[in-house]
Amino acid sequence: MRLAVFGSTGSIGGQTLEVVRAHPDRMTVTALAAGRRVDLLVPQVIELRPESVAVADRAAGAEVRSAVGHLARVEIGPEAVEALAADSSCSDTQVHAITGIAGLRPMLAGLAAGARVAFATKEPLVAAGELVLRECARQGAGLAPIDSEISALWQCIGPKRAWVDSPSPVRRIILTASGGPFRAWPPDRIRSATLEQALDHPTWRMGAKITIDSASLMNKGLEVIEASRFFGVPCDRIEVIVHPQSVVHSMVEFDDGSTLAQLGRPDMRLPIQYALLAPDRPRNPFDRLDWREIGRLEFEPVDMLKFPCLRLAYEALRAGGTATTVLNAANEVANAAFGAERIAFGMIAESVEHALERHSARAADSLDDVEAADDEGRRLAAEFLGCDLG
Repeated sequence: MRLAVFGSTGSIGGQTLEVVRAHPDRMTVTALAAGRRVDLLVPQVIELRPESVAVADRAAGAEVRSAVGHLARVEIGPEAVEALAADSSCSDTQVHAITGIAGLRPMLAGLAAGARVAFATKEPLVAAGELVLRECARQGAGLAPIDSEISALWQCIGPKRAWVDSPSPVRRIILTASGGPFRAWPPDRIRSATLEQALDHPTWRMGAKITIDSASLMNKGLEVIEASRFFGVPCDRIEVIVHPQSVVHSMVEFDDGSTLAQLGRPDMRLPIQYALLAPDRPRNPFDRLDWREIGRLEFEPVDMLKFPCLRLAYEALRAGGTATTVLNAANEVANAAFGAERIAFGMIAESVEHALERHSARAADSLDDVEAADDEGRRLAAEFLGCDLG
């Protein structure tokens, strides 16, 4: 496998490289793309010796080129990242782990090039699901989910086309949520939570953006939209339940009454490996579950009063079209503002609701439609929060 990793310096990108190191006979990294983390990207290039490197930030790209330009072809700018994804001679499989809507164009470019795309970020399917799935079908390219909950569903359901000529046997999809750091908090206390408290996730170690989303349960709302689009299941057949141990990653209930669940440690390397090597399940050096230590598995309903972001995600999915684009855009603005400690935690949901109430949903048939709605969602959220999009 000739592998390109987009977002190689992030949490998922780094864990992808751990999976590669565990299976050097099956994967070769031929391309890396990153934003601005020169301190992480340069050692990756020295170790892995990819043929091509793309750096979105121009100043960081100049540093990378100066340091390792003799080892790999280094291209600079956001357009270079997109061009690398479009280069079918560079890789046959791509991992897309660029945070937020910034990953949409490279992901579409990879699919258009016919690459098999393993995707970790939810935003492209949330903001532009119709475009992504249309491009995938048009090119005959493959999509493999890395996100642990969607991967769990994928492992339980099997190939999407298994029932292409007959009705789906899936009665209900059940997404599990840890409940994050605020599971036992009252709503008023959650509203005033600090950044440090929001980043103190009880079971997972992730990047800041997704950790804040997990604390607000927007992360789970985005997964509801992602699952609905990826598996073609309407939102009224997708349920979220709280599972504090984060051992059961998701479940599928079938028409015959049986339920399948995928269980594993809260370790992203496992879904990354499956996305890249499925249906094979080769041995690896990663940790295993110790059932004697787990003791019990607990489940409880989600309190929507505590976590209004989940309610907003369902509402946007029902509205359809550009509503989910605006939901995602407004959340990215609010998430960043909270991450910069400029707003209270409770204002994340308030700003998203403000943007959705003022947006008239329309079809998201083209990249122009999606990008216009994305701009609108960001503007509405920024106006509500009184912050500069900068």
